Amino acid sequence: MIILNTQGIVLKSIRYKENDLILTLFTRKLGKIAVIAKGAKSNKSSLLSSSQLFAYSDYTLKKQGSMYRITQSDIIKSFYDLSYDLEAFSYATYITKLVEGSTLENQTNNRLFILLAQTLYLYTQENIDKKFVTRAFELKFLDYIGFKPIVTKCISCQSKNLNNSVFNVYEGGTLCSKCSSHFEHNFKIDLTTIKLMEYILSNDILKCSKAKVSKYILYELENTLKRYLKVYIDNINFKSLNLLKSMQDYKGVDKGD
Repeated sequence: MIILNTQGIVLKSIRYKENDLILTLFTRKLGKIAVIAKGAKSNKSSLLSSSQLFAYSDYTLKKQGSMYRITQSDIIKSFYDLSYDLEAFSYATYITKLVEGSTLENQTNNRLFILLAQTLYLYTQENIDKKFVTRAFELKFLDYIGFKPIVTKCISCQSKNLNNSVFNVYEGGTLCSKCSSHFEHNFKIDLTTIKLMEYILSNDILKCSKAKVSKYILYELENTLKRYLKVYIDNINFKSLNLLKSMQDYKGVDKGD
C-alpha cells in the first residue's frame, strides 16, 4: 500500500456515482494525476472544499490500482471566489486547461506548479491587469515545458542587435534585420515587446504583475503568443478566452448605445 502527502491544485472535476468525484490534480510530487474523492459531493464531506475547481490543498493519497484515493485533505487556498468574477474565472479556466492538456501524467514540474498557484493567486487580487498576467503565464509556461522562445539574440547568427528585428514562430524566436530575409513566415515585432518578453522570462510572475504595459504592446504580445502556442501546443483551446472577449465586446456595444 502506497500512501503519500503532496500539495495539489484541482484542474478538473468529474462527477462519479452519486457523491463521488474524479479529480485531475496537478501536484508537486507526482505531477498530473487522477484521484477519487469519495463522498466529496456531500455537503458534510471533509473533502468538499478541496475537491472544487482551482482548489489548492495538502492531500494525503492512497494508491489504488492505477489511481489514487484522497484519504485526507487540508485546504491551503480555495480560489472559490474566482467563480464570481467572469474575467478571473475565464482566465483561470484557460490556464488550468492549458496545464491539463499539455502535461503528461506522473511527470513532475515544480516550476510550473508554483507558476500556476501564483497566477491563480494574482487573479484574486484587485488592481491587477489579468490579461497581462495571463500573457506572462503563457510565456513562462512555454519556457517551463521546453518551448521557450529566444528573444535575447538572433536565432540565426546570435547577434544581440535586435533593432528592426522580426519574429519567426517556426524558428522559435527573433531574427535580426540581416538574417530575416533568409526565412519565411516572419512578422514585425516592436523592440519594446521583445524587451518585455525578456523581462517576463527573467523574473517571477509576482514581480512581472507589477509592470505597466501599454495597450499596443500588450496587444502585440498577445498576438505573438497566440501564434506561438498554436504551433507548439497541440489542440490548444481558446474557448474560455473567446467567450470572455465576446462578453466584453457585447458590454462595450451596450455601453455605446
